[in-house]
Amino acid sequence: MLVAFGQCADHAIPSLGIELNPKMAHLQQALTAPVSAEVLAKTNQEARTELSLWADRAFTHNQDLARELREIIAVVSEAAESLSDRDARHAQEIGDLTGRIGNIALEKDLVRMRRSVYESARALKACVSRMTEDNRASVEHLTAEVRAYRTRLEEAERASQTDPLTNLANRWAFEKHLEARVAAGEPFCLIMADLNGFKSINDHFGHIAGDDLLRQFANSLRAQFTPAEVVCRWGGDEFVVFVSGHLNEAQACVERVRKGLLGEYRITQGDRQVRILLNAAFGVAEWDGKETGLDLLARADQKVYWAKPPGVRRRLAAVESAH
Repeated sequence: MLVAFGQCADHAIPSLGIELNPKMAHLQQALTAPVSAEVLAKTNQEARTELSLWADRAFTHNQDLARELREIIAVVSEAAESLSDRDARHAQEIGDLTGRIGNIALEKDLVRMRRSVYESARALKACVSRMTEDNRASVEHLTAEVRAYRTRLEEAERASQTDPLTNLANRWAFEKHLEARVAAGEPFCLIMADLNGFKSINDHFGHIAGDDLLRQFANSLRAQFTPAEVVCRWGGDEFVVFVSGHLNEAQACVERVRKGLLGEYRITQGDRQVRILLNAAFGVAEWDGKETGLDLLARADQKVYWAKPPGVRRRLAAVESAH
């Protein structure tokens, strides 16, 4: 049930749900074996707290989106009102000029008639110039406003596709990129990485230390690949990389990552530094040109499972059978 809550949150608001999903899964793991009433009550309280925090963040997120939309509507309304007022002002001015020019025909004094024609022509020219300048200023103002809002919307779009902890592409961005890769039909591979023993790091050193380790690993992983090779945080301590080309090229990338990233890390716990040895299980799968993106992901995930130490596999199998 807790995992279902996390998955629903992930689908509802991906940029927020990706944080709740692994936390719910972590809480549910504590309930897979017979537990005491004390552990059950503690887990229940933690779940309530996490869901309450997520609800607050979701409410704030929706309020921010609503405010953005109201501001855009206000700008468009203001621009339309400005155009209307300007056109009404110029229409009145041209109407007055038309009346004055019409009266010239009734003038009997040629000198005064010529002076009136000259003044009216000068006034008409000035009015046309002001209309041209007003039009230019209005267009420039509206263009600047649209450019500013387009920039803000692009930033919001980037934020919705970015994992807030590691600054990598998030699960939603991964799914969109996977669809695009399959649609393009070009050869590519998925590399999945799952950190071994990460739960024990959270349990022994706390979630802040665990987050520190995830950030360090994510930064190092991103540095191992080019911008065209998209690196994503799938969720929790799992990462996925898109690599163009065939299986042998992706496997070479994995060996490079093993040598460059696995080993000793220093994480912060309170006011001290702790040294830990980090290992990971990797799975590599090449798209066969026909299968769906989800089928490809499932193959890579299965390879990660078999790459884990036997003891870890036995524990995972026990959890699966309990469900």
